[in-house]
Amino acid sequence: MKRFLVLILVFSFLVFNSNAQPFRVVENSSFQKGEKLTFRIHYGWIDAGEATMEVVNKELYHNGRKVHHIIGKGYTTSSFDYIFKIRDTYETYLDEQSLIPWVFDRNVDEGGYLIKHKQTFNHRAKKVIVTDYVNCTVKTYDVPLNIQDLVSAYYYARCLNYDTIKVGDTIAVTTFFDSEIFPLKVKFAGRETISTAFGKILCLKFHPMLQTGRIFTEQEDMSVWFSDDGNHIPVRVEAKIVVGSVKADLKQYAGLRYPLGKEN
Repeated sequence: MKRFLVLILVFSFLVFNSNAQPFRVVENSSFQKGEKLTFRIHYGWIDAGEATMEVVNKELYHNGRKVHHIIGKGYTTSSFDYIFKIRDTYETYLDEQSLIPWVFDRNVDEGGYLIKHKQTFNHRAKKVIVTDYVNCTVKTYDVPLNIQDLVSAYYYARCLNYDTIKVGDTIAVTTFFDSEIFPLKVKFAGRETISTAFGKILCLKFHPMLQTGRIFTEQEDMSVWFSDDGNHIPVRVEAKIVVGSVKADLKQYAGLRYPLGKEN
């Protein structure tokens, strides 16, 4: 009788979970807890601000799964605040095994323009719930499997293999941002050695495919250089905009998995 009941329970579990999607497994050989990157941002010749990306050095869990808590911040300097004050914070809770996000928080204050969003992902049901704390709304959206937020997409992309990538190849990561699904695409522009505050570093150069219009005039007006080593960290970002150019350079780093500029 007990065996019969066990079989019934197992059968019921299989039937009611037959549509459940198994989580993928992505090998993370690029970043680790405790990593922190600091960038100097300059607008033309003006020192405009700083940005940081940090993988918090704590063991955390979400729904019983181990996660990375990753925090990105961008802010203008006190002198540039008089022109346009920025205080932005982006946080994601990233599944350690599958590199998919469970929660994404976006807190933006740009010249008094406020955004306070929380995106809660239900990957089993392929849904995301967006809570807008400024406009006091809660909306649910259908999303595909393995959807990324803006921050988690970057950390996922760092874990891809670029050994055989060719000039002109395009990488696309399906992303949910601003209540929309869009393919975040970057085009590989080749390998370049650039001079930095830490010496000359061989880099992978990419062009994010941008939307032209109010800010950018060409699709490839932004260039990003990632270290061509085991870390794949951004070393430099340059963007041509309608009213000039913005540049970000790696200023400090800590907690890298491998020595900067060295192979894994």
